[in-house]
Amino acid sequence: MSRPVLAALLLLFTPTFVVAQSADATTAVTQQDPQAAYDELVKAFNKAISDWQTEARAAVKKAQEEGSKIPAMAMQPPTKEWIAKAQELAGEHAGKDNAVRFLAFVLKNATNERNAVKKAIETLASDHAKSAAIVDVVPFLANGTRFGATKQVLALLDELVSNHADANCKAQALVTRGGLRLQMARTPEDRKSAEKDLRDVAGITKDADLLAQAKDALFEIENLQVGCKAPEIAGVDVEGVEFKLSDYRGKVILLDFWGFW
Repeated sequence: MSRPVLAALLLLFTPTFVVAQSADATTAVTQQDPQAAYDELVKAFNKAISDWQTEARAAVKKAQEEGSKIPAMAMQPPTKEWIAKAQELAGEHAGKDNAVRFLAFVLKNATNERNAVKKAIETLASDHAKSAAIVDVVPFLANGTRFGATKQVLALLDELVSNHADANCKAQALVTRGGLRLQMARTPEDRKSAEKDLRDVAGITKDADLLAQAKDALFEIENLQVGCKAPEIAGVDVEGVEFKLSDYRGKVILLDFWGFW
C-alpha cells in the first residue's frame, strides 16, 4: 500500500476513534455508582451549609467587636445549587429505584425550591409508588405541604396505604398521613380520621419505631387537644419549692414554657 493511501486511511479513521473514546468516557461518568454519587452530594451540601453558618457567625462577631450594625444575612441556607444537582442525578436514574434517594434529598433539604419539590412528589407518585425503595422517603413527604403540594402528598399517601405491598411502607404512610390530618384538623371528624390512621398502624406492623411514632401522635390527640385534661406537670418554682400542676386544678393557669437552648 502506498504511503499517500495509508495516510488518507489514518486521517479518515482517527476522528472516529477519538469520538468513540469520548463517548466511553461520558458513559463512565454517567454510570457512577449511585450511592457514591449520593454520598458526594451530601458531603458537598453539608460543607456548603457549614461554610454558610461559619460565615454568618463570623460576620456577627465582627460587627459586635466593632460596635457596628449586624449585617443583613440570608435567613435560609444556600440550597438551590444542591437541589438542582439532586434533580440532575435523579434524572440520570429516571424510572429506577436509584432515583429515589435523590428525590428524597430534594424533599429533605429544599428551602425555596417549590417547583423542585412538586416535581419530586409527582415523580415518586408516577414512577415509584409500588417500589420498596419509597419507604425511606415517606416520612419526608409531609414537607411537601410547605410548598403548596398538600393535595399531591395526600394522594400519594392514599395510594401507598391502599396498594403498597410492603406492610411497613403502609404503616409509615399511615403514620405520616395521620400526623398531617391531625395537623390540619379543624373539626372533630378530622381528628377522628387522624386517630383512625394512627390506630390502624398496630394492625399492620410490629416495627417498634413505627408503633412508637403512632403512640406519640395518639398521645397528642388524647391529651393535648382543646378540652382535654392536661397531663401532670411537676417542677420547682423560682424559690425552690416543688409543685404539681394538679395542685391548681379548678383555677385558671397560664403556663409559660421557656429556656436557654
